[in-house]
Amino acid sequence: MEVKEYFKNYTEFVDSVTAEVSRNDEIFTARFKELSSLLGGNYSRLDNAIAGLAGESGEVADLWKKVKYHDLAYDAETREKFKKELGDVCWYLFQTAYALKMPMNEIIDGNIEKLKKRHSNGFSPAYMQQKKGA
Repeated sequence: MEVKEYFKNYTEFVDSVTAEVSRNDEIFTARFKELSSLLGGNYSRLDNAIAGLAGESGEVADLWKKVKYHDLAYDAETREKFKKELGDVCWYLFQTAYALKMPMNEIIDGNIEKLKKRHSNGFSPAYMQQKKGA
């Protein structure tokens, strides 16, 4: 198969498995209005917060990559960079929780309960092996 035809076929496949709301602005606009109403007008805040959370988490990961693989020294300056980026992650996390009207203590308490059930006797590599096979 020719390269041009290969990419044409793949493009058509991608389009065929894409949700209609992702391909049609009118449908998206209706979904946006529905979600905005459900969120009490916080759609924009949530959308920005989730994008920011992903971006800032990526910055933390990139900084760690530079320490591990690019010989960036883990020193006081790098530690400060981590602190600033993690602060940005926290800011966007709180914005996300605010937009969803979820108090942070409920999120943290829920996480504690989930982890207690999952690791009732502390972390176990066996759990990870079990999960890997699922």
